[in-house]
Amino acid sequence: MASSSQIPLAHLPPAFKEIVENVFNRWTALLLAVEHGMGGPLGLNTAIEMINYITCYCTDNKKVDAYDLRDVMEEIMDQKFETICEYESIDEISDILIKYLNLLKENKEDQVPAELTRMGPCEIWIRSSNRIKMQMMDDINGTEDEDLDDQDMDIKPAPATRSAGMNPSPSTERSTTEFHEENVDPGWTQVRGRRRR
Repeated sequence: MASSSQIPLAHLPPAFKEIVENVFNRWTALLLAVEHGMGGPLGLNTAIEMINYITCYCTDNKKVDAYDLRDVMEEIMDQKFETICEYESIDEISDILIKYLNLLKENKEDQVPAELTRMGPCEIWIRSSNRIKMQMMDDINGTEDEDLDDQDMDIKPAPATRSAGMNPSPSTERSTTEFHEENVDPGWTQVRGRRRR
């Protein structure tokens, strides 16, 4: 039987999601993965989905520890962002999230803002409401594809990323990519790209 001092389970996911969002805004490895396109052109959306998934994973399971959470986050970073985090950042994030999850479960929600304030201010670059929308264009005539009305796809830049001060990349206009096949092993073919200007 649940203790009367524990927080109602219905209130746990929204409260914990705010915490996950706050902690992920401080996670440099995730920011760099999104900024460098490791999650593809919609990497911000993938980061938002990761927040939602981690929130559900932690609140839907009765017993979650930092080791389980670390494994889940490592797998997501590897599969969705092609990133392996070093310097134990995932361990640190997992420990922080479990600490806040336990505070909420023990009905100590009033301690959470003070704990978050102790971490100091951070730049809010990821919010669940900041999804990137992409506008699909017809390849032949450059008009919107009317068959995709149910998909809201209008590209908007990710807010508050640090790439504004970076130098633009060299133009690749008029460049071509030529592929060469090389036999590496019987049954295997290696394809290498070479860019020509």
